[in-house]
Amino acid sequence: MSIVPGEGAEAPALPVFVGYLRGAGWILDDDDGRTTLWRPRSSDAETNVRVVLPVSQEVRDYVDRINEALRVLAHVEQRLPQEIAADMSFGGADNVSVRLTPNAPAGEAPLLVAYSAISALRNYVIASAAALDADSLVLPPRRPQRAESYAAQARISTQPGSFILSLALPLEDSYPEVAAAPSGGQESLLDVRPPPFGRKVTSRMLAAAQRAQRLAAEVAEGDRPLSSFGQPGQGAANATELEALSSLGGPDHDAYQIRFSQSPLAAGAREPTRLRITPGQQRILGDAADFLRTKQPRADVTVIGLVVRLFREGKFGRGEVVIQGIDDDTGQARRFRVELDESDYNLAVRAHGTGLQVTATGDLDIRGTRRALRRLASFSVLPGIEDD
Repeated sequence: MSIVPGEGAEAPALPVFVGYLRGAGWILDDDDGRTTLWRPRSSDAETNVRVVLPVSQEVRDYVDRINEALRVLAHVEQRLPQEIAADMSFGGADNVSVRLTPNAPAGEAPLLVAYSAISALRNYVIASAAALDADSLVLPPRRPQRAESYAAQARISTQPGSFILSLALPLEDSYPEVAAAPSGGQESLLDVRPPPFGRKVTSRMLAAAQRAQRLAAEVAEGDRPLSSFGQPGQGAANATELEALSSLGGPDHDAYQIRFSQSPLAAGAREPTRLRITPGQQRILGDAADFLRTKQPRADVTVIGLVVRLFREGKFGRGEVVIQGIDDDTGQARRFRVELDESDYNLAVRAHGTGLQVTATGDLDIRGTRRALRRLASFSVLPGIEDD
């Protein structure tokens, strides 16, 4: 078998394998000059489990020995050898894999199903990474750069089976960390390293999937309404995560399994967790994503268009305008109500009289067919040709 996903993959280099064992808590038990013997540090591990490595990569059966060592590690960690090999290759990586069940021979999938699943996995990673900084059930149109950058570092491969996509997610990302300011000039009494960014992402992905599946099952049974997805809470999935979980089964919503496996190279690794998402649950998750996007405010939306209606009760003070234009959230032309203070309202009157476009940025609030921008961050008139 291939020791890492894909044909022709090379065995992990011996120093890489040894470094992994040390990082995962294994202890060198013996070295006879030809082989090294390693045992788990954990006291509750099976006492007779050992990993045997050659002392050199030059031995003829090096690949066979590495394969055997990977199988031992896979038994202890309850992970696949391919996942451990990818973990070593990255220098630390969690894994999210999806087993699809398309109507196709084993190892194959229709192009549309594969494309839908890969796109959904990418959106899932970005949405969960963005959720670490954006505590909202509907993410803003502009995703954090770090979330996009992190998704670009992930590696996807296939594994033997019905049709399995395996996503290796590095524990450490390449985005520069902002150093925390010291508190009162005193050093921390406990030097506890926070979880790496990648572990935060995969933990978020797991929590969102577990909560979303549980709610979908309860909605399907009639125990809870669809609006339950709009209630904030620990692990509450945002609309983009829900849409990704709905799309992983492909356009026909074939049942799929999603498995989360975490590397022991970061503290707090959980045992692998597998969820089975049914076609009915996928449809509910898609409906929930649409519900959130329809009912929940969307932050930081910009609308550009013409002022088509003005209203205020007196000659002075605040007023309401209607802008007919396109928002950067959907790219669709609609009408948006905006309440303005006196100064901005006067600008809107000028724009209406001269036919100039305006731009407004705020939180998009949707009530039925009415759309409004609340909590404005900015409002201005765009210059016309004669103003250039």
